[in-house]
Amino acid sequence: MLMMGNLIILPVGITFFRDENTPSWIIFNVVSDTLFMVDLVLNFRTGIIKEDNTEILLDPRAIRQKYLKNWFLVDFVSSIPVDYIFLMVDSLDTEVYRTARALRIVRFTKILSLLRLLRLSRLIRYIHQWEEIFHMTYDLASAMVRIVNLIGMMLLLCHWDGCLQFLVPMLQDFPPDCWVSKNLMVNDTWGLQYSYALFKA
Repeated sequence: MLMMGNLIILPVGITFFRDENTPSWIIFNVVSDTLFMVDLVLNFRTGIIKEDNTEILLDPRAIRQKYLKNWFLVDFVSSIPVDYIFLMVDSLDTEVYRTARALRIVRFTKILSLLRLLRLSRLIRYIHQWEEIFHMTYDLASAMVRIVNLIGMMLLLCHWDGCLQFLVPMLQDFPPDCWVSKNLMVNDTWGLQYSYALFKA
């Protein structure tokens, strides 16, 4: 559930909320980052189901080698707590910080925050693991799971695309020829902005 929350809430927070240092947002990010880091460590000690589904690989050295070769890099990059850069930069009230804001370096950090969406790979892996654990060999059950997965992925991609539709003009300070400025939506509520962006997606 936390993973799905991250995949849905993170793009909305990054795109539509300019003040990302509210206590609730910080708590959500700290809890998420901590749990994903713990999960990263636990993956080095989690058994792997072999391809023939007959046994589980429990040798720590083999698990470590397989994880480092396959998913470690993606999991590590998606677990980097980029939001803490905002906290450190916000605490600096210097000329460098003001210049950085003028050069939109802080906004570029928002794009780096999108790396956390790589957590989708973990969700896909967990779904496949559940299919293997429950031996979904029945044609109807397997087909239903695949249909639900496909619909979920399509809805998630539409959600991301809607957020991206708004993020691009926002990073450019809403130029006069962008759809947000043309529709006079720069100062509208985030719900209205999101629904229109989702419609455009």
